Amino acid sequence: MLEFNLASEKVILFSARAPQVKALVDDFILELKKDSDYVVAVRNFLPEDPALLAFHKGDIIHLQPLEPPRMGYSAGCVVRKKVVHLEELRRRGPDFGWRFGTIHGRVGRFPSELVQPAAAPDFLQLPAEPGRGRAAAVAAAVASTAAAWEVGRRREGPPVRAGPPDRAEDRLTLPPYSMLEFAQKYFRDPQRRPQDGLRLKSKEGRESRTLEDMLCFTKTPLQESLIELSDSSLNKMATDMFLAVMRFMGDAPLKGQSELDVLYTLLKLCADHEVMRDECYCQVVKQITDNTSTKLDSCLRGWRLLYIMAAYHSCSEVLQPHLVRFLQDVSRTPGLPFQGIAKACEQNLQKTLRFGGRVELPSSMELRAMLAGRSSKRQLFLLPGGLERHLKIKTCTVALDMVEEICAEMALTRPEAFSEYVIFVVTNRGQHVCPLSRCAYILDVALEMEQVDGGCMLWFRRVLWDQPLKFENELYVTMHYNQVLPDYLKGLFSSVPAGQPSEQQLQQMSKLASLQHRAKDRSYLPSVREVQDYIPAQLYRTLAGSAWLNLLGQHQQQTQALSPHQARAQFLGLISALPLFGSSFFFVQSCSNASVPAPCILAVNQNGLNFLSAETHELVLKIPLKEIQSTRTQRPTANSSYPYVEIALGDVVAQRTMQLQLEQGLELCRVVAVHVESLLSAREKRLTLPPSEITLL
Repeated sequence: MLEFNLASEKVILFSARAPQVKALVDDFILELKKDSDYVVAVRNFLPEDPALLAFHKGDIIHLQPLEPPRMGYSAGCVVRKKVVHLEELRRRGPDFGWRFGTIHGRVGRFPSELVQPAAAPDFLQLPAEPGRGRAAAVAAAVASTAAAWEVGRRREGPPVRAGPPDRAEDRLTLPPYSMLEFAQKYFRDPQRRPQDGLRLKSKEGRESRTLEDMLCFTKTPLQESLIELSDSSLNKMATDMFLAVMRFMGDAPLKGQSELDVLYTLLKLCADHEVMRDECYCQVVKQITDNTSTKLDSCLRGWRLLYIMAAYHSCSEVLQPHLVRFLQDVSRTPGLPFQGIAKACEQNLQKTLRFGGRVELPSSMELRAMLAGRSSKRQLFLLPGGLERHLKIKTCTVALDMVEEICAEMALTRPEAFSEYVIFVVTNRGQHVCPLSRCAYILDVALEMEQVDGGCMLWFRRVLWDQPLKFENELYVTMHYNQVLPDYLKGLFSSVPAGQPSEQQLQQMSKLASLQHRAKDRSYLPSVREVQDYIPAQLYRTLAGSAWLNLLGQHQQQTQALSPHQARAQFLGLISALPLFGSSFFFVQSCSNASVPAPCILAVNQNGLNFLSAETHELVLKIPLKEIQSTRTQRPTANSSYPYVEIALGDVVAQRTMQLQLEQGLELCRVVAVHVESLLSAREKRLTLPPSEITLL
């Protein structure tokens, strides 16, 4: 029998000529490792020093040349109280105890004794002859990951078994991605840590029992970390962390601390020391597994601690499949307790892996709610026109979730549609408006804004208008109608004619006025005062009120046949043809460009930045989106109360800047960023060939 430990699976082959096959594979591995720039880790190395490269057993590290010292400096280290220069160390040996490499985009030094030579991972792309792909893949995988386990077996003895020695099938492998498998690979050697004085007869049985005990509840504090850590200070930190876990679960006295203090301690430790996050997850999983505490709510509190932990900090890529498998086993196995919270923990972890995790520590009110089993609350979202939606938000709800939920109510289901809507946070009684990132956690925003005078509101608005309008859904039509109507009544969608409006313009404006009147579900002829509210002020002054009333009368019979929903839909259809429909408008106090009069109006849309005259709304200057390199806000000067926005234009070779002074500087930067991101995404799609057009050479 031959057992191959591949990157993501184990392959077991049965053959009468197993020794010959093994010798052939070993020779092949040896050839692959010759002149390779890659090594495989045979032990965990998790230093706290950021200059050192952290890795786990089995990771493939790409060796890099050591950087030469800067001019005027000498590189070296202290050996037995004597300074030894880098050149002297090189003369003593090829590696001088340390190597320099990279893994997962990180670079740093690491001890050479913790690695062994390995084949280059890109060997997987080399074979081109038919029939050799699978064999080469197996050989390359063996050359990379199996080398670590072979060296580990020689150093650490036989592997830990999952079952008794008299059952051969149990000795082959542990369940894939189980926590027990993770413990076998990354926990401390159970031989050095007898658990509760257990004494088992067989050596292999003792190993298995001890390993399982390391993943089961204990009433006594740990004396060292579960995961083998290379730094003694981290080991002390792990024992303090475990004591905090016991205190939160009620299995150890709080000693003057509150539950919130203990939770803050845990979350801050994981925030400051990323290498401790896996240790914390393993400790909590240990304490909720086979929990025999005398405290009735100990296990439940442990699950709620795991729920909170998963909302704030992600685990490593190594632990992730094992932790997810553990949570899925609990949530999907019939009859097991805590199925609901296990599913919620998995959802929180997936959200954290995708969006980065929450930042603001929970308030005492939120913590009390979570400990009481309440993980959601209602949050008010304001849509244009005063429409309200009270939506349920959970611990890990992000802005994108709310956008998708409101879009679903408007019968929008495609991701392209979601990208056109944004949640805005409004503070200072409506004076400060800022678009939220799609990854922003709603509860984090609420906690941050609690300190702001006047509280905050959350608005839902459309920013991009690339997708065509739809007129079937009533909420969709009403929301868009209410959003564009104020800008239309300000006359922002088109320029103001210098003289008398043309007959076509008069007919169009009177038609739009009649539709607005019908959209309010009014069937009578409007009064002169009402007509004034339906027409932009700059244009209303060009005719007498009675003349406008006569023009509206021409459309009275036609519009009365429409329902209010149909009237709003027709209004949208008509103004969507106006030049600046779909723009976000900003009032600019001053501009560094001499050709732009101040003050002016800035219209941002898919065509770029459009500077308009404040009086006539005529286009003064247009800057395409492709010319925008970056935007940033600057604090107001001593002589002004408005912040500045600096926009870099052109390219790297010929770059110029433009400064704008306006009240909503941050909102302008975010809106521009949304448009530029959409432009880049569309360009990337155009440059990407569909699968059917990709040719393998």
